[in-house]
Amino acid sequence: MQDQGFLRRRGGAFIMGVVSGLFVAAGIGLGVAQAAQAAQPNPLAKLIEAAQKEGSVMWYESSPDDQFAKVQAAFEKRYPKIKLEQTRLRGGEVGTRIIAESQANAPTGDVGTTGLDILIALDQRGLLHKPNWAELGIPKNLIATPYAVTGMASTYCIIYNTKLVSEADAPKKWDDLLSPKWKGKIGLWNKSTALAFLQPAWGEEKTLQYTKKLAEQQPVMFQSTFNVNDAVASGEILVAITNYHTVIPSQRKGAPVKIVFAEVTPYEAICTSLPVKGSHPNAAKLFTAWLLSVEGAMAYESATFRGNPFIAGTETHKVLTGKKLATFAPDQSKYFADLVVKIEKSLMGR
Repeated sequence: MQDQGFLRRRGGAFIMGVVSGLFVAAGIGLGVAQAAQAAQPNPLAKLIEAAQKEGSVMWYESSPDDQFAKVQAAFEKRYPKIKLEQTRLRGGEVGTRIIAESQANAPTGDVGTTGLDILIALDQRGLLHKPNWAELGIPKNLIATPYAVTGMASTYCIIYNTKLVSEADAPKKWDDLLSPKWKGKIGLWNKSTALAFLQPAWGEEKTLQYTKKLAEQQPVMFQSTFNVNDAVASGEILVAITNYHTVIPSQRKGAPVKIVFAEVTPYEAICTSLPVKGSHPNAAKLFTAWLLSVEGAMAYESATFRGNPFIAGTETHKVLTGKKLATFAPDQSKYFADLVVKIEKSLMGR
């Protein structure tokens, strides 16, 4: 740094002249590049025109109204001639609704976002389109199956109360939760998918052995991860396994909670598909392309705190860069469901 300062002082005029020239050249180059880019046709131009003629798109998804409104505003700012609408449905309700409406030969959602295990069942009934995702500009690593793309993820983490647990004592690895000092002081969501998603990294034997040892810690079970987070924040329990995106609101409100991503980070892909019976197929494609763009992914994460670990620019991608991620392949959904049952029985001592 001293050498650089010396050059600035001793050769200021020369350096400023060179830099000025570079800026002029860069400006010219930028102008040429922008002009060239403007001259190139938008690869989605025809789709945008067709989507605008349809005028709206119906999304089956789980976000609360206030969160959806933020996503809606961002999408309609980009495409003001297309109205984004939502029917709020949680998890399996998305699949149930699409099946019922499709079997009745009635219009259904244009876009459905839920777990891949649910979408698999819809595809088996022939209820989902298989678009050319690449033509929509969706990267290959976000294409989960021919009928589904990964729009976001539920990522699991460890949290602890920063007022009652020092950083030095806090768990950093999954095995740290097995320490005797946490007995009776660990919180878990009673839907024990986090542990099941460790299986692809650990194997079934290690996963079930770990579950058994964790059950011996007498964890406190909760109905939702929001309840888990509140219990840690209040000091009712000291540490917990929870969903990353559900902790962020508590942190921003000042809750004494810190997030730890262990050496393997399990996650569940939340996928988006296009039902065959949807009434606005072009608007559905355009909305999906936007949702999986950097702009759309950041807008969705900003509204819901649930991001995509595979889209650079999202906070989720930032915090998980360099981490080993673990989840199930689409063709393992039946095995995964059976494993979850085994884990839940083990945690309940059965």
